[in-house]
Amino acid sequence: MAPFSRNPSHNPQPLRPSLDASNPPGVTKNKKLHTAEMLTPNSTRTALLLVDIQQGLTHPTHWGPERSSPDFESNVKSVLSAARSYNQKRPETPILIIHVHNHSTRLTSPLHPSYVFPDSGVAGVAPMEVAAPLPNEPVLLKSVNSAFIGTNLEDRLRAFNTEQLVILGLSTDECVSTTVRMAANLKVLADDVLCTPHEGRIVLLSDATAAWAKGGFDATTVHEVHLASLNHEFATVETTGHVVRSIMECV
Repeated sequence: MAPFSRNPSHNPQPLRPSLDASNPPGVTKNKKLHTAEMLTPNSTRTALLLVDIQQGLTHPTHWGPERSSPDFESNVKSVLSAARSYNQKRPETPILIIHVHNHSTRLTSPLHPSYVFPDSGVAGVAPMEVAAPLPNEPVLLKSVNSAFIGTNLEDRLRAFNTEQLVILGLSTDECVSTTVRMAANLKVLADDVLCTPHEGRIVLLSDATAAWAKGGFDATTVHEVHLASLNHEFATVETTGHVVRSIMECV
């Protein structure tokens, strides 16, 4: 079988869903989400999982010629700030915040533990400033795509009796996608009082995830196609604004 190649003369325009809370990328207007909105953390035991938000993924050329989601960093900061604010004011029903970092085994990767940016001296495995963990927030280390392989993430989520899992990070098509799929297949969520389907309670943030251009496809196309394949089947795709509102209305 001949290897796949993209015909440069055939270049259809990718679907660009509008960026609003009712229609995030990956959610077309003729489809409804499994749940009308994210469940509030005061009534649903919620975990926030930040995947590979590390300095090595700021490398200007290693991952691809362009990245999607220009507001990624500010959206990560917004979600994390909202969750921390909620935890300060509602300690009786906390959001479990977990960071997962990639320590690559590939010597040439900016995520290899030995990599240091030559100009700044910053380690590639260090967290991005917008997602720097607090002392009480666990950091799990992995060396593969899935946050569940080689870590105790599954045990932590089950011990917390997690009913809703919010996932953000990098990159949409690799570690985020793999982690979302495994979370759904492992059925790590406890049943909520409404017996909502698991895919309706794994919440994937469309604008606090990102992908890079590859294979002749631009970064936004790669990002949105992977969101679309995950939505409904493995997760519910939402926007940062929607999730922040759901958290802050409980504060």
